[in-house]
Amino acid sequence: MKGDTFTLRPGRVMKKRSGLIYGQFIEHFHRQIYGGVFDPGSPFADEDGFRTDVLEALRRIRVPILRWPGGCFVSSYHWKKAVGPERTPVFDKSWRVEDPNLFGTDEYVALCRRIGCEPYICTNAGTGTPEEMSDWVEYCNLKDQGEYARLRTKNGHSEPYGVRYWSIGNENYGSWELGAKGVGEWGRLVLESAKLMRYVDPDVMLSAAALPDLDWNVALLKACGEHLDCM
Repeated sequence: MKGDTFTLRPGRVMKKRSGLIYGQFIEHFHRQIYGGVFDPGSPFADEDGFRTDVLEALRRIRVPILRWPGGCFVSSYHWKKAVGPERTPVFDKSWRVEDPNLFGTDEYVALCRRIGCEPYICTNAGTGTPEEMSDWVEYCNLKDQGEYARLRTKNGHSEPYGVRYWSIGNENYGSWELGAKGVGEWGRLVLESAKLMRYVDPDVMLSAAALPDLDWNVALLKACGEHLDCM
């Protein structure tokens, strides 16, 4: 800059940031799912039960990635009860309401496809197990190997969903979370979960619950940092 003049270099790029930082999040809480994005009884719903007006609003804000199903809800969520023609309603212990399980993995992926965003699944690290998490990866990402990949095909989805982004747990450090964990047990659980999930699909991007606490984060990194992509 010299005097009252300055030079613009529109082609110069200093840094690039990932568009995924503008991602969104939906949880089975109040009207986010039922009566929100998914409402088969609404006059605004399409043939699959999605609210067309809500989908249009989501497209307009160009959601790059959408995290689901929680939040605190996920810490007692068992995904296998919410796929296929026979759904098992459950009493959600976090929000103390019954969830019909009509909106599950298949509906969630369909929602992401409709609005043009990446799916990002958060697993149950509260009452769930590493094996349950890896079975979920199998259901979503394997072509035809394994019980759960074949179950997806049986449910009418022959092609893998290719869900790349996964989070192991939610706020499992907090006493309010169902299945809250201490520092040591959290690292061990994340380690075994990450190992099993990557054995199913080595290309998944894994994150795990962290917080501004040096002891928690250092212990997590020591236990399984080599298996994680971010925290």
